[in-house]
Amino acid sequence: MSDQEIILTIATDLMGWERYGETDFWKGDNGNLFDSSLWNPLHNIVDAWQVLKRLEAAGWEWELKAANYLHPSIKLTHGLTLRKVYAHGDDEAKTICNAAMKVVA
Repeated sequence: MSDQEIILTIATDLMGWERYGETDFWKGDNGNLFDSSLWNPLHNIVDAWQVLKRLEAAGWEWELKAANYLHPSIKLTHGLTLRKVYAHGDDEAKTICNAAMKVVA
């Protein structure tokens, strides 16, 4: 899956955003529009934390570990469904996105 496909999947399936018509804009939570090229949780830790906050709001508890800075890992646990998700990545942003993709899969 390409980076763009991952970003699109997270934006639509997890964040709940929609494309605004045939433009490159997302329609966000509060109805505001923003340029989709400015949101990249794979490479921007601020955007990745936004994804993690959305997971948290959906009932997921998380534990991000960085035993070394080269290979962080994350564990997500959903208490109501007893579901656990584990993910790794090259950095924190990619690790969060990898976990988000497992949640929406």
